[in-house]
Amino acid sequence: MRYTSTADPGVPAQVIDTTGGPNHVLDFVIPRGATGLAGATGATGEAGATGATGTAGATGATGDPGPIGPTGEAGATGATGATGATGATGATGDPGPTGPTGATGEVGATGAVGATGATGETGPIGPTGETGATGAVGATGATGEAGPTGATGETGATGADGATGATGETGETGPTGPTGEAATITIGTVTTGDPGTDAEVTNSGTPENAIFDFVIPRGEPGGGAPEVLATVDTAPQQTAVNSPLVFTDNPLISGAAISHTAGSSSVQINLPGIYQVIFHGTISVNTGTPIPSSLQVSLNLDGVPVTGASARHSFSSTDEVATMSFDLPIRVTNTVANLEVIADQDGFTFEDVALTVIRLGDAS
Repeated sequence: MRYTSTADPGVPAQVIDTTGGPNHVLDFVIPRGATGLAGATGATGEAGATGATGTAGATGATGDPGPIGPTGEAGATGATGATGATGATGATGDPGPTGPTGATGEVGATGAVGATGATGETGPIGPTGETGATGAVGATGATGEAGPTGATGETGATGADGATGATGETGETGPTGPTGEAATITIGTVTTGDPGTDAEVTNSGTPENAIFDFVIPRGEPGGGAPEVLATVDTAPQQTAVNSPLVFTDNPLISGAAISHTAGSSSVQINLPGIYQVIFHGTISVNTGTPIPSSLQVSLNLDGVPVTGASARHSFSSTDEVATMSFDLPIRVTNTVANLEVIADQDGFTFEDVALTVIRLGDAS
């Protein structure tokens, strides 16, 4: 190990082999632990404490040296050259007085040096040993603990509403427009409406040439005379299935809210409001009508039965005579509305029937 240096928080730890082996020299770069987060700004909150510096990662193990390659084979030794032949010895002189020394015989020629043996081939270079495994990177130091969050400051009080600004000055009056063409007004239709309805004025022309149509409601009936209708029929009349009774005479008609044509079955209501309806009649059984039997009469308003405005009688003998009647207030909203008294069966005879209708007032 040569150097150990500290890096910024968040940078990966490093182990750097500066030599590459077989004698490894490792430099370490170890990051600092991250600084704890500052507390959220409160009133102001206290700054978070700095996190502790993380511990250095452990040093990675040194890789094993690669194996040494095998030694190459030695080349073959060259053959030794042949020894040269020995020269011939000179003949020995006769003994006598010692004569002069005879001449030395010539030295035999030196044998030729044997040829140098061929150099043996160089053995192959052994394979390079494998590079040792790189040591494991040291574990990253633990992150320092985050500093505690500062306390949240209290919410400040809402400021008072600002004073209302002064009213701006009134702008200058614009220039007068050009004089328009003279308009015309014409009275159109004048219609009488029902009492209690709103008066209306409608322009059926143009803004320059107006045509005013008027709807003027009738006044309510005067308080002196009541709105009443009484209609009767004293003669016998046979009933039919779901058929109306006929009224032949109108002994009393007061006002215009209720009307009836003598000899018809329908009474007209000409003004919305609350009405009292009273009916009575005498009923007998016709010869041949099966006994026991029953009959019902009902009040219809515009063809619809009025709830509660009905009467029913069951007959147990052929000579039985009964009186049938109903009396109740009703609400009328349509104009013109029609009232009728309906019998639901045939085989009976009505006599002295009477229908009285009285207007009580406006519907609320």
